[in-house]
Amino acid sequence: MNDEEKISKNLLILMFVFCLILLAAVAASIIFYSPKTFEPSFSESETAEESFSEEIKVSENMEESVSQENIFPININTATFEELQLIPDIGPATAQLIIDYRNEYGTIVAFRELLSIDGIGEKTVERLKEICIIN
Repeated sequence: MNDEEKISKNLLILMFVFCLILLAAVAASIIFYSPKTFEPSFSESETAEESFSEEIKVSENMEESVSQENIFPININTATFEELQLIPDIGPATAQLIIDYRNEYGTIVAFRELLSIDGIGEKTVERLKEICIIN
């Protein structure tokens, strides 16, 4: 064998070893990052039905929180009493005051109008501008 053949053979072996190492790394990452299976476990006093009932409650709470997240931006002029209370810093009393204001004066055309409602100050108006709309 001449030197050129030895170099080609060594290069081929080196590439083969590199491919094996790469394959092992990919296999290890698949094993490491694959989702773990979940085996339900019940306490002695808990039945499968009770556990399933709890899972449904958790699922309903997750759906409720997702629906609350998807409600923004809230339109101040069309929001219901309940929707207004989803806005941070707006409780039942302030929500009712907003509705009363809309009923008395009509459509709110600027966020600055909200300053005339008790309990709503400059900081609240600035936060409302970020998560609410008026149209």
